[in-house]
Amino acid sequence: MKVLVASKSFGKADPAAAAYLEERGIKVVWTDVPNPGPEDLARQVPGFDALIVGNDTVDRRVVDAADCLRIIHMHGTGLDAIDVGAATEKGILVANAPGANRNAVAEMTLCLMLSLGRRLDKHLDLLRKGRWERSAGNEVSDSTVGIIGLGYIGRRVAELLEGFGVRLLGYDPYPDSTWATDCGLELMKEQDQIFAEADWVVLCAPLTEATEGMINRRTLSLMKRTAYLVNTARGGLVDEAALCEALQEKRIAGAALDAFAEEPLPPDSPLRGVDILLTPHIAATSVETAAKVSWIVSRNVAAALLEGSTAGAVNAGQIARNRIATQTIGGIT
Repeated sequence: MKVLVASKSFGKADPAAAAYLEERGIKVVWTDVPNPGPEDLARQVPGFDALIVGNDTVDRRVVDAADCLRIIHMHGTGLDAIDVGAATEKGILVANAPGANRNAVAEMTLCLMLSLGRRLDKHLDLLRKGRWERSAGNEVSDSTVGIIGLGYIGRRVAELLEGFGVRLLGYDPYPDSTWATDCGLELMKEQDQIFAEADWVVLCAPLTEATEGMINRRTLSLMKRTAYLVNTARGGLVDEAALCEALQEKRIAGAALDAFAEEPLPPDSPLRGVDILLTPHIAATSVETAAKVSWIVSRNVAAALLEGSTAGAVNAGQIARNRIATQTIGGIT
């Protein structure tokens, strides 16, 4: 059995995670090009039983080229770059490691809030240029923070903010009211209430058809002129053109983005020309998280190939239903 690895992070922080597979007779092979595109993966995937990816695109071309693939495992959480539907049709498990990066992303979210409020990036740049200039910023303490998306990461952000004495607002289509009460977070029935009331709008939502472009001209117009936007989730949540307009017209106080609609961020992206704090999608990139995720991936892949386990798979139920339907149709005919 063999596993093809496209993820640059797999086994890097803790090589023992990759060795775990080898010790169980599963050969680990890295892709022959860095940052492989779908055409590269489609060329290499034949003959492999498992595929481990980072933010690499796994589209129908890759799935169609796979001749013995049993599992595609994301080295992280987001699955928006994987054609889960195509994989499901072919009976290939698609798995991820939800929650493993919660501390890293939540801490980075808080870091961006603090940096943005005090514009640390600007002051550091001025110092490097030999200038000594200071300007007043905004504190997070005693402000109103609105979190959209109360999954593992959103809840962790709320927990980290408890010591700042903030008013916590939250929106999630499937809220945990017991947790919210215990955390002192006010659940909003509509996410527009977050935009209207928060001093800090923090995005922790997954990218879905319902959330794509949730930050747009309309929602930005609801925000206070003194409010900040922070996104450590998915770039597709934000209409970047609308955000650039809002910043240029000073309709909001500022924004910090760690994720973008197109990555790497193009050199000519309009975002590079506005007053904004940008980081290169590093929120989940910590030594501790990388090691933790690698072990989850290794154990799930080994269990899938050696034991038939579906641990971590998001489409196991649908694959099982498809098989039952096929058997039923076959029995009738």
